[in-house]
Amino acid sequence: MECVRRRSGSWWVVAALLAGAIVAAGGQAAAGGQAAAVGQDESIQLYDAASGLSDGDVVVGELPPHEFVPTIMPATESVFHTPGPAAFSSDGLSHADHGLARCTTADCGGIGGIGEDYWLFDVIFFQRDNQSTDQILAASGGSNLITTGEPQFTVQPGIRLFRGRIDDCGRGWEVGYLGVWNMFANLEQGGPGNIQGADPLSLAVDGFNDRSLARATYSSTLNTAEANLLLRSCHRGFSRVSAYPWERCGNYHRGTLDWLAGFRWAGLDEAAGIEYSGGGFPGRPFPGPSSYNVRSTTNFFGAQIGGRGRMEWDRWAIDGWAKAALAGTAMSQSADPIISVWNPRDQIRPARSSTEGGVGFIGDININLSYRINDAWRLRTGYNFLWLTGVALAPNQFDFGASPTSGTGLAGGAGVFLHGANLGLETAW
Repeated sequence: MECVRRRSGSWWVVAALLAGAIVAAGGQAAAGGQAAAVGQDESIQLYDAASGLSDGDVVVGELPPHEFVPTIMPATESVFHTPGPAAFSSDGLSHADHGLARCTTADCGGIGGIGEDYWLFDVIFFQRDNQSTDQILAASGGSNLITTGEPQFTVQPGIRLFRGRIDDCGRGWEVGYLGVWNMFANLEQGGPGNIQGADPLSLAVDGFNDRSLARATYSSTLNTAEANLLLRSCHRGFSRVSAYPWERCGNYHRGTLDWLAGFRWAGLDEAAGIEYSGGGFPGRPFPGPSSYNVRSTTNFFGAQIGGRGRMEWDRWAIDGWAKAALAGTAMSQSADPIISVWNPRDQIRPARSSTEGGVGFIGDININLSYRINDAWRLRTGYNFLWLTGVALAPNQFDFGASPTSGTGLAGGAGVFLHGANLGLETAW
């Protein structure tokens, strides 16, 4: 009997469980009726199933993209997320599939918006090439010793600084400065007391003939400043189905493209000189050197357009820009008086100067590789190309003519090409 009692007690437990199941089934049927009153859409069933999850439940597995969710869901965290109809282009693909950014702080692959404030600082090491004339400055025995194109600048450091801000709608501004100061070159040539300057001026200046040393010097300083308006688009991060191979890398972060338009100024200030010393006539050496010194300036004022792109992975990034400015130029040149080596009060040619306007071009290309040190700072290195045309180079202003108007003209239309590496830091927040 004891065994029978235990079995009958077990059946009572089973009966109680069945009764509970019947009550639960009735409640679900009532809920199904309410859902049917709203509609028979399969998406409603998805919603009902999701709403039945408790806070501790976990959904396992990858949800299909673009799953529809009705708008009657409560204002809680969404199980599925799909852009609205306005986020789709005419071909049926979402803007995210096209890599375009919308104006919210949740765009760009959910990284917190596309806006940023930033500073950029670089030290640049420029090598320079000039489009100068090949005028003779010193000769000896019918051979040319120094020409205007021969003094060459060594690698010269400069700095670049940018400050900018872009909001979460991709609109922004930036200001920048680039300076390379005191570029300097010189060239000396000696001879057996028969060095002379270029004719016909040297025929009128005793100190330009029968010398034993000629020294040419050339110095230059370049400053540029710019102010730009920016418009940014942001490409999504990692995607297994992206058409771009870099976006299929698991650690790909984002890509940005900035279009810019603004104003650019550049100022090129230069000085050049040729000095003849030593030598003289038998029993009558020259009392001092004779020199011919010129200076020139070129100022650019122009409109600039360009683009700047960037691709970011976990810690590494590649970025670069290309900018072009068409500018009006204001050029000037001046020359010191040429005096007699025997009598300093005797001016063989008085001081000369002239000004002229023109048109110039500024081209600026840069490419960088950067490494993220921490959340705020990046170390960057890259290479640069800077090209200026329509300039007045100082060595081109030498005029060894002997007419009353010699030295009063201005030689413009030359070019300057600078290229070199950069090393610096950038920060953004």
